[in-house]
Amino acid sequence: MLVAIQEAAKLLGVSPTSLRRLEKDDIVKGYGIRVYYTPGGQRRYSTEEIEQYYLNRGFSGRFGFGDHPVLLVMDCNTAFTSKDSAMHGEWDKEIAHISELVDTAHKTGCPVIFSNSYFDPKDPALNLFLRKVPAMEALAHDPAEIQIDPRIKVRQTDRKIFTKYYTVYSDTDLLPLLRSFDCDTLILCGFSTSGAVRSMATETIQYAMRPIIPAEAVGDRDDLVHRNNLSDIDRKFGDVVKLREVLQYLQERKG
Repeated sequence: MLVAIQEAAKLLGVSPTSLRRLEKDDIVKGYGIRVYYTPGGQRRYSTEEIEQYYLNRGFSGRFGFGDHPVLLVMDCNTAFTSKDSAMHGEWDKEIAHISELVDTAHKTGCPVIFSNSYFDPKDPALNLFLRKVPAMEALAHDPAEIQIDPRIKVRQTDRKIFTKYYTVYSDTDLLPLLRSFDCDTLILCGFSTSGAVRSMATETIQYAMRPIIPAEAVGDRDDLVHRNNLSDIDRKFGDVVKLREVLQYLQERKG
């Protein structure tokens, strides 16, 4: 995929001015990335070449799948998916993919955990965070009020965890629960890519579990932020893969 100079600069961690300055004979010096031009003369850069640059530097390796997966479904509740909520995102396609992923996990015996955020008005950290994200007040103040999006089929055997923070490991029993499943592969889906998904990918690897992120089953309110975070996660913290790869892995594991 070809992207504009602003996005390419963000992916490479430089300014657009630096990217232009490093250009010589249609190549970005030091990066080995070609510069493509539109008929109107606008610069474009290949995300595949950018990924290859990081791979050559020792980034973007692969964990692969393990033997004991668990599916963690984050914030797929009406506070995030209802158009009446201040936290709402345009995630109909993602919800459809998450629903398929949950159904496949159920059919193949993969444990499913639903984690849902809530707002505790008595928590001083959340009240501080509220200054940055006032929309957080739209979250349920009582976990009992949380409703999973009705397009996702929940089984009685699915586990539910309620969290006040981005990382679901904080002040919950998630880690011992994963240990009880002998989890070595944590499949992450839900919302949002720059928040809970990124936080969980970053932290999960520290517990010797593989973070696997099906790209079509996570979303963010800003598409550029979404793609930049997926790219960075894939370089450093987890495997960002196609949904079909995860579905195939779960189905083949059953057999």
